[in-house]
Amino acid sequence: MIVDDQHALRTVLAKFIRKAGLIPIESENGEAAIALYTSERPAVVLSDIMMPRMDGLTLLNEIKKIDATAAVVLMTGYGNEEILLKALRGGAANYFKKPFNFREVIQVLQHLIRHRATLELSVEGSPYLVKEKREFILETGTTDIFPVIDQITLAIRRLVPEQVILNLKVGIEEMLKNAIEHGNLGISAKEKNAALEKDCFDGLLDDKLAIGGNAKKKINITTEISREEFRITIEDEGAGFDWRSLPHLQAESLLHFSGRGIFLTRIYFDEVIYNNSGNRVTLIKSKINPGQKLQTNISDSM
Repeated sequence: MIVDDQHALRTVLAKFIRKAGLIPIESENGEAAIALYTSERPAVVLSDIMMPRMDGLTLLNEIKKIDATAAVVLMTGYGNEEILLKALRGGAANYFKKPFNFREVIQVLQHLIRHRATLELSVEGSPYLVKEKREFILETGTTDIFPVIDQITLAIRRLVPEQVILNLKVGIEEMLKNAIEHGNLGISAKEKNAALEKDCFDGLLDDKLAIGGNAKKKINITTEISREEFRITIEDEGAGFDWRSLPHLQAESLLHFSGRGIFLTRIYFDEVIYNNSGNRVTLIKSKINPGQKLQTNISDSM
């Protein structure tokens, strides 16, 4: 469902969504969107933040009352950072800064639909399990990361409510993509953004995979789940990066920060910890007890 008071933007988005094989429905304001969501239950909501009669944060909260597992993606421009940060803390699944790349938006929508379709695979797990550890080795050139994410998150439901799992999947996806694209393939943020603008990112990936042994480079993943927390470590074979240069996660830097995936992950997980070189990251999510307020936290712990 596209929610925006600008008819021209809704029309263009709807065109790209249809081209991707999805079915768009449209609403010009938040109040009408709530009624439409109630009757149609779309897989994903793509909403502007600033609209007449109801802003995107209020719309998010109302939709979450109808369906706690709803996937809501927000669109915004400069000046709305505080509202956007509250929305992300409140469970928004992703965001885009205007002007954005339409094809990148469609990819995010498709991935969210994929993640939502597999939420029901999550299981409670045995109450007698004290700790479980798993290890995965992915090959850069041949691995479909989505079944791996499903496996990784299979037993998270024992620690967090279902509505939190979608955001954790998004965070893990972003870190795995970073390990592949920026880590093992050495694609810079500037290169990626330029390729997305020219609609040639797939070609850039193919070119990088063809270099030397890039396609054979590994990503090592270790997951641990206990009665109190979930922990995942992702390590690539790249040169790493200077994570110390990342800006503090505050509203003022939200739309100026090019690493949207890192930002989202640091909101959705309680801790995001890098090793010295930056080619290994550990994500930690603590247990959310029944009745505990569902609010994701920002942690600058490294």
